[in-house]
Amino acid sequence: MRWLKIFVATAALSFAATVPACSCDNAGTGVGDGGMKPFGDGSVLVGSITIDPTDVTLDLVQGMAPPMAGFKVFYHDTKGDPEVTADSVFTLTDLTLGVMNANVFTAGTAHGGTTTLLAQYTPMGGAPQTAQATIHVKVHGTFSDPSCTGCAPFPPDTAPACAAGSEPTVIYPTDGVLVPPNLNELEVQFTQGTGDTVWEIDFKNGATDVRIETKCVPTLDTRMQMSGGCQVDLTPAMWDFIAGSNKGGDPITITVRATTDGTCASASKNASNMSITEQDIVGGLYYWKSKVTTSGTGGDIWRKSFGDKLPEELISPTAINNFTCLGCHFLSRDGKRMTLSGDDADSDDEYNDVSMGDVDVGLKKFINMVGYNQGHAPGFQSFNHDHTLFVSSNGNGSNNAEFGGGGANSGSSNAFFEWNGDTAAAAVPPFFLVGKAGDRPTMPDWSADDKNLAYVVGSNPAVPPAPAWFNSHKDDTHIFGGSIWNAPYNGAGLFGTPVQIVASNGDNNYYPSYSPDGNFLIYNHVPLQGTVATLSACAGGLCPNDSFSNPKARVFILPTGGMPLDLEAANGSPAAAPVDVSNSWPRWSPFIQTYKGSKLLWIAFSSTRDYGLRVRNHVKVGGMDQIQCYPSDTPQTYPVTSHGQPFPDNCQQPQLWMAAINLTTAGEVQGNPTDPSAPGFWLPFQDITTHNHSAQWTQTVVTQPPPDGGACVAGGADCTGNPNGCCDQLACLSTGVCGIL
Repeated sequence: MRWLKIFVATAALSFAATVPACSCDNAGTGVGDGGMKPFGDGSVLVGSITIDPTDVTLDLVQGMAPPMAGFKVFYHDTKGDPEVTADSVFTLTDLTLGVMNANVFTAGTAHGGTTTLLAQYTPMGGAPQTAQATIHVKVHGTFSDPSCTGCAPFPPDTAPACAAGSEPTVIYPTDGVLVPPNLNELEVQFTQGTGDTVWEIDFKNGATDVRIETKCVPTLDTRMQMSGGCQVDLTPAMWDFIAGSNKGGDPITITVRATTDGTCASASKNASNMSITEQDIVGGLYYWKSKVTTSGTGGDIWRKSFGDKLPEELISPTAINNFTCLGCHFLSRDGKRMTLSGDDADSDDEYNDVSMGDVDVGLKKFINMVGYNQGHAPGFQSFNHDHTLFVSSNGNGSNNAEFGGGGANSGSSNAFFEWNGDTAAAAVPPFFLVGKAGDRPTMPDWSADDKNLAYVVGSNPAVPPAPAWFNSHKDDTHIFGGSIWNAPYNGAGLFGTPVQIVASNGDNNYYPSYSPDGNFLIYNHVPLQGTVATLSACAGGLCPNDSFSNPKARVFILPTGGMPLDLEAANGSPAAAPVDVSNSWPRWSPFIQTYKGSKLLWIAFSSTRDYGLRVRNHVKVGGMDQIQCYPSDTPQTYPVTSHGQPFPDNCQQPQLWMAAINLTTAGEVQGNPTDPSAPGFWLPFQDITTHNHSAQWTQTVVTQPPPDGGACVAGGADCTGNPNGCCDQLACLSTGVCGIL
């Protein structure tokens, strides 16, 4: 990241007037007029108070003294309107915007925004009275990128346009995006026009006028190829100056202006409008980061506590023997437990050598697995509300008998198994049956209130021509013609009669996830390719209807009692003209928020869409189109046929994205099919060179206690004074905290 330094602006500072409103009749009695009396330009209630002024706009100029405003309070009795400022108490609703010293407000310097000032006065022998005023702090700032050290001031807004063709183009962020105020980082990407030499990035709305002057350092993509564009990285301080000033406010218009000679200026061909929500996102985001090894691919689970400035952290247990590919994982909402499946380094997706274990997240340790190919059968799992119970599918089909093969229905293909989340031992009852024999239910998601379990049942894999790999592996990773069902939970480990809630007509519906309030389901949808008769047919190594890593996967939402709807904005393309970017594995954020009077949630998902100019998955590499690259025996477009081979050069790189969902709008989709989603944004904490998948949220981040009772420095803690004191497996990073190198 290239850091920005402040270039002090020379704008003038403005102050709010503090002249009190005048009274037209200080002798009003309030008798016979409903207790009202004249004051200022209207009337007031006898016995109330008034604050003056009631609405103030101040200008905060970066690098200059913060603005101030004074306020007066008047008490309205039958004898007059005495000023009671000295006897009043003043309180701000947003303490980050500034401070009150008696009746004088002084803005902070970190950011602007809007806050309410509450004044309270208690008359002798009477009840406390309150009044309020609104304070707006508009931010102005001019910053200079290090590339522009010594640059002359950029031409003013009144400068004439440069020659035709000099207009730049904004590439990222996506127009219309909605982001949380604690995103902390943002990268603006753009391409140059003809003859451009210096650029200015502008962030503007009624509360903001922030500018960044920069030269273009050519941007390289993740393959170290010239992208033909430029980027400017906002520091956390810069981000807070802009985002903190616009929580719940109007969209910020991002434009790029270019000059060819220092006297003219041409605005970009387009603009990107970005809005900031009112509330920070909290919780932890856990995901699988896959990596290339000398014998194939491996991987680990990483997590990021959202919104802080700490680095992401490796969370999966240390590899056991050749148990090196730790990927498929499912988190409890309280963050204490994680089920985790592992494979060896050949990284195929057959289940014969994959096993699943229950992990104590705080200790980063398996509870029930001490060696490779131990633990439970692989598959999909889901926890109840607090981690004490989880269910799992039987990924090995009828070939696997979880309870030794002796009991009735043990190893049944149409059963979910139940486990104690604290001990990983079988629960009571140990399993429950759903549907008919051969249904092979999978992909369970247990609602946060424990009332419902959504799951998927695919079509019969024997639909001709049945792919040989499907029948030989008998796994539940590859689903065709998936329908989504729901089983009510009756308590004590017992589930009721399932009901189909999303029916397949040959299309594939899978990876369901309940919203925290249980009122919405998101899932992946893939339209039928070909005919139902050839549902699972594979041609040229491609199975177009497969749930596994399908390029045509899109995110759908289903409100309770409503109809499914394509989240077009979040998917990045309209349903009528879809773009294949594999929007996969959507999962909800843990807490419902509000935004401009509506309920709001976020979803995280992986996608092979381009991240502007930095991750380019849709350009040719070595003259070849890019493809999705996954295990070697997967019926995708992976060209390698033997195990243990590294990825080819033209592999796409899935990355994690997030998008906002307006739950109020989503609840109205039946009869009013309005897309409730916003465009997605790239999560900035990621390693841009890896393949990142399966993002999942927890309500809290459970950390590992120091192994020596606190003598060493724990992960995420400051180590600047003790750089050699980090706990085992940690190192003092350049950021000044202990973490994984």
